[in-house]
Amino acid sequence: MDSAIERVPLQGFDFSLLDSVDFKEDSVREEIIMPMLKALGYSSSGPNKIIRSKTLLHPFITIGSRRRAIQLIPDYVLSVHGNFTIVLDAKAPDEEVKFGDNVEQVYSYAIHPEIRVPYFALCNGRELALYDVGDQTPVLCFQMSELDQHWEDLRRYLAPSAVASAIPTNLRTRTL
Repeated sequence: MDSAIERVPLQGFDFSLLDSVDFKEDSVREEIIMPMLKALGYSSSGPNKIIRSKTLLHPFITIGSRRRAIQLIPDYVLSVHGNFTIVLDAKAPDEEVKFGDNVEQVYSYAIHPEIRVPYFALCNGRELALYDVGDQTPVLCFQMSELDQHWEDLRRYLAPSAVASAIPTNLRTRTL
C-alpha cells in the first residue's frame, strides 16, 4: 500500500487556529480537507479524482408558471474511475455539521440526478460527519483533532479502494 495513503494527516496541525476569526471555510478546505483527501489517495488528476465546485443545475424548481434555474455547487465531489462516489462540503468552524440546514444542503447534492452517491460528508475543521443518504444519523462522526483514532474507519468509507469495490462492475472503468 502507498505510504502516503497509510500516513494519518493533520498530526502537526494546531487546532487552536480554528478559534481565530480569520480561519473560515476556505481555510478548512485548504488546511484540513485537502491534506485528508490527499492522504486518502485522491488528487486533481488520475483515477481517484477530486472535482471542486461542480455546478449542478437543479431540475425541480418552478415558481408559478416560470421555471427558475438554480445552481447547486458542492465543494468536493470525489470520483473513482470516473464514477461519482462521495460529496464532501466544507463549513466554517462555527457551523453545524450534524443536523439542520447544512446537512440538508449537502444531502441535496448527494441525491442530485447528476451525482447520486451513497454517502455525503460535512467538515467544519472541528468535526467531520459522514452520512448514508438513507439515514439522518451520521454513520461516522468525530472530532478532527482525534483523526488518528478514527483514520481506519474513515478509510473504510472514503478511501478509493473501499468505494471502488462498491461501484457496480460495469461502471468501474468509466471515465469522466
